Formats: sequence, C-alpha cells, structure tokens
Amino acid sequence: MPVSRRTFLGGGLAAAAVAVTGTPLLAGCASDKKNTAAANSAVKLPTYTKYGEIKPDLPGTDVVLDGFLKYPASPVKAITDVPGDGKPITFMTNIPGAIPPSVDKNQFWQELNKRLGSELQISMASNDEYNDKFATRIAGGDLPDILNVPPGTPQIPGLLKAKAMDLTEHLSGDAVKKYPFLANIPTEFWKGCVFNGAIYGVPVPRGMSRTSLPLYRTDLLAAKGIKDPAPKNFEEFFDICKEMTAAKENRWAWTRVPTSYIRMMLGLPNNWKQEGGKFTSVFEADGNEDALEASRKMVAAGVINPDTFSAKAAARKQWFNGGTAAFDYDSFVAWNQYYSDNTAGDAFGVNMLDVPGFSSGDGKVWMGAALNNVTAFNKSTKHSVETLLKVANWMAAPFGTEEYLFRKYGVAGRHYSMQGTDPVPTKTGVVETGIGLQYISDSTLALYWAGKPDVPQKQHAIQQKVADRLVYDASYGLYSDTMSKQWGQLTGVLTDLENQIVQGKKQVSEWAPAVKTFLSSGGEKIRGELQDAFTAAGGK
Repeated sequence: MPVSRRTFLGGGLAAAAVAVTGTPLLAGCASDKKNTAAANSAVKLPTYTKYGEIKPDLPGTDVVLDGFLKYPASPVKAITDVPGDGKPITFMTNIPGAIPPSVDKNQFWQELNKRLGSELQISMASNDEYNDKFATRIAGGDLPDILNVPPGTPQIPGLLKAKAMDLTEHLSGDAVKKYPFLANIPTEFWKGCVFNGAIYGVPVPRGMSRTSLPLYRTDLLAAKGIKDPAPKNFEEFFDICKEMTAAKENRWAWTRVPTSYIRMMLGLPNNWKQEGGKFTSVFEADGNEDALEASRKMVAAGVINPDTFSAKAAARKQWFNGGTAAFDYDSFVAWNQYYSDNTAGDAFGVNMLDVPGFSSGDGKVWMGAALNNVTAFNKSTKHSVETLLKVANWMAAPFGTEEYLFRKYGVAGRHYSMQGTDPVPTKTGVVETGIGLQYISDSTLALYWAGKPDVPQKQHAIQQKVADRLVYDASYGLYSDTMSKQWGQLTGVLTDLENQIVQGKKQVSEWAPAVKTFLSSGGEKIRGELQDAFTAAGGK
C-alpha cells in the first residue's frame, strides 16, 4: 500500500503512553531550535539498497515480512573484515528475558568478542527497569560508547545534540552504502533517527514485527475443542474468553485487559489520526466509552488474571508460557520469544487472532511502532565513528547469512543442534545468547522458527490478512516538544483512570471530562505542534 514519509508507522496506544521520565533528563538538553520539521525534512536519508542474496520461501511486500520455512543450507559469509578495533566497546541496553551469565561464564559472549575483534562490555537491565537505569545514567553523565535510546525519551533532540555523534555525513544518501547492511534497512525507519536537521543514530527497526494482536495458546484452546477461533464480533470473542476461564483451577483467558484490541474492533485511531491537516488523538475519538465498558465487562466476568493490575510484563509472560492464561496481547517479536521461552514441551503452540468489527465486519489493526530504539554513539567515545558503524553493520547482517546464524543462535554443538538445515536452540543457547545484541542494530524481522515451518506460515498468513486494514500513527516522523516533555505524564493520568474504570472503581462517564483535562493541560498544544510540523513538512 502507498506509504508517505509520515504515515508509515506508529506506536499504538500502549506504546505511545510509555515515556522514560516526565522530566528533562539532562540540564541544558532543552529541544534545540534547529529541530524544526523543515530542517529535518531536508535531511537526505540513507539510500535503501535491499540485500538480495537470500530468497524467502514466503515473499513479503513493503508491509508483510519475508518468511522462511528453513534456514539456508549454506549460509552466506557476508562480512570478511573484523569490525572492532581491538579496544573494549561499551554498550547499555534492556534485556527482554532473564539477565544472562556474565562474560566469564558465557561462551557465546566470549566467541562474540573474538569475532568482533573488540571486547563488548554490556550493561544490562530488564525491560521493566531499563527506563529508570537509562535516566539515571544520562543524568549522571556516565555514558557508554553505544547507547540504546528509547523513542519516548523526553526532549530527545537536545539530548542527542549534546551527547551523541552527528552521523549525517557517514550515512546520508549513498554514503550508507559503505555499510551495506545498514543500507538494507528501509529508508522509512531512518526518519525516527533525524533530529536537529541531522541523523543522530541507527534505527533498530520493528514496524510490522511489533504489530500487536491477541496471541493465543493453540494447545490450550484445542483442549477445549476450540480450533482456529475466528470471532465475528465482540460478543463471540467474549464467549471464547469465558470458555477459557476456570478461576478455581487458577486459569484465566487473559494476562491483561485487552482494551487496545477492543479499540481496534471499534476502529479507533492508532495514537494520532490526521485528516485534512487536523490531528485527533485516540483518547478523544468516538468509541472510547464503548471500549472501556466492554473492558469493564470482561474484568467483572473474571476472565482476566486478577493480579494483572499489579504485575509487571515479565510475570504476564510467565502466565502465558505456564498456561495460567490462554491469551496475551503482544507482537510477532513476542510470538517468537514465547517459543524460545517455552516450558510446556512439544505440545506448546501459538497463533494470532484477527480483529473483527465490534458488532460485525472487520476491525482495524494498529501498525506497530517503527523503532524499538535509536542506537546513538557517544560523542566523547575514543572509538572512531567508522568502527562503531562497522559494528552496527555487522549486527544488522540479515537472515540467511553466517553472521546472523551466529548472532541469533551461537555456536553449533553448544548453543544449537542441527535439525536438517535448521539450528534448534539448546537451553544453554537460549540463556547465553540473550545479551541484547539486537538493540545495537538489527535487520528487519524474518518470519522463521527453527524446525517449525508452521510458525512462519501462520505469521505470514495473518500478516497478509490484515495488511490492507493497517492503521498508521500520523505523528510518526513529526516532533512535538510538548509531547516529548509531557506525554508520559498526560497519558499516565488517563491510563490510571482507565484502570480504575475497568476495575469498576470509577464510572465510564468520567472518561470524557478527563479527556477535556488532557486537552487543556497539553493535549491541544501537542495537537497544534503536530499540525504545524505536518504543514512545515509539506503536508505529507
């Protein structure tokens, strides 16, 4: 489908509400006056040059991801030079799973250092703790050579201008071809790395791979006689949820309240909607009250794990993997992670639910956030910019290459065993390889799971099914200083109210007054800044 420079990707309500902190991270890091839409639009983005050596079994499009039924029998050795410079390189990142063994106890990490030609020293924190750690390190000025910068970081233009390298001359236009696997990242993803009229980082692309819908345990539903569920409306979906709940047996349908999914049934915007140059937030769109009432109804019926309102993301993932819950609202990235963390054995299976209309027809699907993070290079690093870009390029080698095989699976015999041409991870491999390399740089996700061709087939099928119904975030590629500073605080108030409403502690009627407060407290100003940025960018 046609894609404009702004409407390409978006975060969705849950992602948009995340901010690192509600206050400036660094003294003097107020947004730079040069961070204008006109200046940013004038930046020549890296030229996209698709790496064509690997042919997918399930070809994708500019939206649907490529799928592979097996790993190529003869992986391409794509990079001959050692990217490092012999000196230690420091990196700070989040980790989606458990913190892995330290380098002295981790043979994957040790082999990685040999292949990089530099010791990679990684400071890690869990997904739940990373934002706080990031803010603390920024405030203290204690920065690594390579920094995982969350997209929701307040006042990110000023922060990057003060602390990060300007990479424009090294990556703009055809200059990126020196780093062919960075050039293999589609141009649209680079728009999230442009601030102050310059390129300030390398994107870690997500987009379709981060698109979220209900993941469900096929084995658990099959045990109830439910195969290939396809509810035609909310009530049929609700009936399935009730069927999958047995509270006395410590089993519930859901890990959390699927309000975002219900909003998609109702066709609500993906964060921000633009029509004729006018922006509308998801919070003020018609249908919110219906979504909240339906969510409240689900909580009252007991189909949601009652601990969800106090649990962290890691606990919810454990409920799904352990069979305490049959549904979780998450992405294609999480789909693969669940297979990686599988504790249920061979019977374990996952699939994804489409979105019906709330009453009938088809619902909409919110396109996933464009970027997991921006990878910035410390302006004060002792490494050359070329070295750090070569490391990022090595991390972005795509599926089917020897570099990807090692990066994702480790060393044969210890971290994986071969099943035909497929590298099947061992328990040691799962534990040792999870050190966060994908957050330095990465290729776009390939739909694949070792030894299970049905996984990419299911993933490719649902992506094809929803591709024409994707809804994009109109604010992507536009910068609002007020949104950067206040979004977390403003949306946090609405999220708190939403939680109170769905638990029956507040009335649905309290939503509309809260949205008016949201608008008067900064929402209207954000709208105006987005509209101005949209106009300055040429309205496209």
